Amino acid sequence: MLRAYDITELRSGMKVGRAVKDFDGKVIIKENVKLTSELLDRLRGKNVFSVYIDVSHEDYAPTKAKHEFLLDTDFISCYKNCFTTTQNLYYGCANTGELDMKELAELIRAENVSELCDDGAKSITQIHNMKRDGDYVIHHALNVGILSGIMAHWLDFRAQQVGELIMTGLLSEIGKMKISKGILNKTEKLDEDELAEVRKHVVYGYAILLQSPVKKLKNVLQGVLHHHERCDGSGYPSKLPANKISDFGKIIAILDIYDAMATNRSYAKRNSPFDIIKVLYGDALAGKLDTHFVVVFVKHLLQAINGNWVGLSDGQRAKIVYIDDSRVTALPVVQTNKGEFIDLNRRTDLKVDSILTVNEV
Repeated sequence: MLRAYDITELRSGMKVGRAVKDFDGKVIIKENVKLTSELLDRLRGKNVFSVYIDVSHEDYAPTKAKHEFLLDTDFISCYKNCFTTTQNLYYGCANTGELDMKELAELIRAENVSELCDDGAKSITQIHNMKRDGDYVIHHALNVGILSGIMAHWLDFRAQQVGELIMTGLLSEIGKMKISKGILNKTEKLDEDELAEVRKHVVYGYAILLQSPVKKLKNVLQGVLHHHERCDGSGYPSKLPANKISDFGKIIAILDIYDAMATNRSYAKRNSPFDIIKVLYGDALAGKLDTHFVVVFVKHLLQAINGNWVGLSDGQRAKIVYIDDSRVTALPVVQTNKGEFIDLNRRTDLKVDSILTVNEV
């Protein structure tokens, strides 16, 4: 009896049930050979994502979700502390109209948000897997801040630029503290006046920062003010063309969209990363988002979500085992919890609904 295993589930001693070949058809490992650590190392250097193992005389269980790989307790503890500090920063601003620089400094120091940005793959997985109890605006600001730090590393920014981009992400929603809770928490569609008020949050945020020491940081100011501008001139508040929008504004625009679409909200179900990628790439092709920043983000994102557990549109649960990150719109190969491998690039009837939280797995 043969059973397919994803490359990450193989271990020494397993007996190969069918010859392993590379994409050119060249045999890498012959049939009936027992795997060794050397052979496993050789496989990891090839474009091989599954191997058929002879399980006739052995009990090799199919892939199962392990909670220790879904949630990192140190990350969650740090995130909760950062959430509390972000909430204090935002609510303090709502009460006083001023930015508490001590809270901001505490938030971005190495042991806090900066720590959450160090490992992009882990951070993105944790952001998807954690429950988001509490104020959506606070979670969104914190997540955009974390994504900003990750993106800054992907762009090879200098240390000062990394810190400023993180700060921009964290402060991108601060202007919403000037908007009534009634509008922010409304579950029905906003009317024209309410929508116009919400869109003022970038101007409100810019004004708050101008009254704080952050006013010296031009990149942060422009990033907060510009993150809803669009390169084709269709954004707000000023309908700026691409050459007038700051790089920080262009970057935060992408991260803002990603986190908003990846989150369950009162009026919308969270989307899968692959659906979000389609939106981002479509907006880049349409001239709304900066193409270079979208391609960098998507390419690294695909690498980061490899190995995550996902829910499929037919109700199955599966683990991503391979993504061709050379193609921006590539779909993954997944292994279901029954052991079946499915190439979603060839299955138009099936799609990833979402990355699963630990409770859903």
